[in-house]
Formats: sequence, structure tokens, C-alpha cells
Amino acid sequence: MTQRDERNWGTFVHLGGIVGSVIYNAAGNIILVLILWLIKRDQSKFVDDQGKEAINFQITISLLGVLISVLGGIFDGLWSLGNLILQARGDMFHSGWSWYKLHGILWVVNVIFSIIAAVKANEGVSYKYPFSLRLVK
Repeated sequence: MTQRDERNWGTFVHLGGIVGSVIYNAAGNIILVLILWLIKRDQSKFVDDQGKEAINFQITISLLGVLISVLGGIFDGLWSLGNLILQARGDMFHSGWSWYKLHGILWVVNVIFSIIAAVKANEGVSYKYPFSLRLVK
């Protein structure tokens, strides 16, 4: 594999998280990165390294999304219980906050860091995400 091909595939695996999440919201970010990485990991150490980085970051992003959903469900449930108690007294409290706004912020963070990683990979520079669980080694 030429150096240019390595840089291209390194770029593709980082952008795979964004494209995959658009195609299949639930786990597309992980699936597409995993497919791209598995196709070329044996042909280049650079692609293997960047693929591991990308897959670990996408797993981290997905786990954070699950955490947001769980916490949002718990707090929304508690909020509803509190409102039931207030409603029994004739009062009601409404909140404009939605935990699901955090999913949008998480998606923007994914896009920003994936693009930064893709640009670095295209330059031939090995990129390490600033926060990522190192599950795939």
C-alpha cells in the first residue's frame, strides 16, 4: 500500500463515524468504522493504528449516548414523580430542559473531532483523540 493510500484509508476510517451515524443512527458510527478498519488493518500499520483510534472513539461516543439516555430517563422519571406530587397539591412545575439536547451536542463533538482526526490522517500524522476509552488495542 502506498503512503498516499495509507493516508486516504486513515482519513476514511475517521470519517466513517460521521457517515455511519447518518446512515444508521443506532450504531452506524461503530459499524462503518469497524468495516473500514477490518478491510485494511493488515495492509498498513498506519491504517491499523488510526482504525483502532477511530473505533475506540466511536465506541466512547456511543457509550456516552447511552449514558445520556439512561440518565435522562431517570431524571425525567423523577421529574414526573415530583410533578405528580405537586399536581396533587394543585401546583405544577415545568422545565424547559431536555436531556436529549445533549445528544445533539455529543453528535457535534463527534463531527468536530472526527474531522480533525481525518485532516491529520490525510497529512500522514497519527491522531490520538483527546478523550477515548482504549477498548480495542
